[in-house]
Amino acid sequence: MSRHRTRMIRAALAAVAAVGLAVGALPMSGAGASVRHQSSGAKCPLGALKRAKGPVEITMWHSMPRANEATLQKLTDKFNASQDKVQVTLLNTITYEDTLQKYVAGLSTGDLPDLVQIGDGDTQQMIDTQSVLPAQACVKADHYDLSGHLKRVIDYYTIQKTLWPMPFNVSGPVLYYDKTKFKSAGLDPEQPPATLDAITADSKQIVDRGVAPAGFGLKTEPGNLEQWLAKAGELYVNQGNGRKGRATTSLFDNRTGREVYAWMKDIVDRGLAVTNPDRGGSIYDNLLGIGNGTHVMTIETSASLGTITDVLGSGAYPDIDLGVGPMPGPSGNGGVNVDGAALWIVKKSAPAKQAAAWEFAKFLNTAESQATWAAGTGYVPIVTAAADSPAVQELWARIPGYKVAYDQLLSGPSNLATAGPIIGDYAGVQTAVRESWQRMLSEGTSPRAAAKAGAEAADAAMQEYNARVGG
Repeated sequence: MSRHRTRMIRAALAAVAAVGLAVGALPMSGAGASVRHQSSGAKCPLGALKRAKGPVEITMWHSMPRANEATLQKLTDKFNASQDKVQVTLLNTITYEDTLQKYVAGLSTGDLPDLVQIGDGDTQQMIDTQSVLPAQACVKADHYDLSGHLKRVIDYYTIQKTLWPMPFNVSGPVLYYDKTKFKSAGLDPEQPPATLDAITADSKQIVDRGVAPAGFGLKTEPGNLEQWLAKAGELYVNQGNGRKGRATTSLFDNRTGREVYAWMKDIVDRGLAVTNPDRGGSIYDNLLGIGNGTHVMTIETSASLGTITDVLGSGAYPDIDLGVGPMPGPSGNGGVNVDGAALWIVKKSAPAKQAAAWEFAKFLNTAESQATWAAGTGYVPIVTAAADSPAVQELWARIPGYKVAYDQLLSGPSNLATAGPIIGDYAGVQTAVRESWQRMLSEGTSPRAAAKAGAEAADAAMQEYNARVGG
């Protein structure tokens, strides 16, 4: 996200906090108070849908590209045809960042959806808008059983005992690599690198043997830093990763964080990796680079797998034998965080529309829907019955890469480090990390100085945001 767009979102949230648009002023009683304030006494108006005459029409904003959007539309059409109480219209709002920006602007204009898909990192900001109905209220009112869901996923979106959005699309960072070029370099195509040092070693062998100009495509995605800290079993921000109270200070300027910074600079300076931005028109250059032969490996979301499968199936890159492995990282006893997005019910909508949004969110969480979703996209099935279904089991047997993110998620422990950080100005923190990497990789800043500067900028972003919203 650009600094300009980040400032726009901050300013819009600050405006909402200042005037309490339609929902009352945000509370000013300290860390975590707004969460308790908003979730207490929330009611899910299930009866309003039962009393509604004719179908209740709702709109869902989403940010799914290509194969993912096609699969979501398929599920929506199936839901609409399965009953006559609710009709859902989808609106593609392009990216998670664009969706959040459009949503925050809608708090002033009234242009809001009834259900909205928001990226995992923006959980605290959505809570702070005081414009959403906690899914927990509907879980309670509907006696909805969450025991079949993956606990790690429910835990991620549960803040101080309240499940805020309904989980939907869960992914994880994985390693994509070309098995053909691994063989050419004398590497075992069934043994991708499991550590950052192993990425360097394999990249050196790839370059030394003239297989590709570089071994690794280093996408400067700040979310990877969160993942690497989690894999080491370490917190990303204070206050128990923002889950015991509002996060105010980053923790990545530590030994592990500095090792990550140093590894990035070393592999780039040695010519073993090429860097790719994580924003703008070249957002997937790291994946295209494997197809074009500029490098052999990269880290990217498992949610790209459905689209990658479509592209490879079209014959566009006939020489690629795609391998998928767990995300390499630093040593430690941790695991990856939950990535992806979730579904938020907008309480500014009429009660019947809120209840209708809950019905659609439930439908997208059924075992059958999750099996369809996982098979069509590469996202992790978030209910056990979906993972056990014949459709998913057949897919995993045929294309094992689709199972990697699921196994990776389940293999890690469930604790505050792997639960993932809850941060108010998540975009501001990401910008701080991204810009510190840019200075290090392009302007010669030392890893230690870059990590320190990134942490200081991240702290400033969090503290500025917290001051505005009263955290």
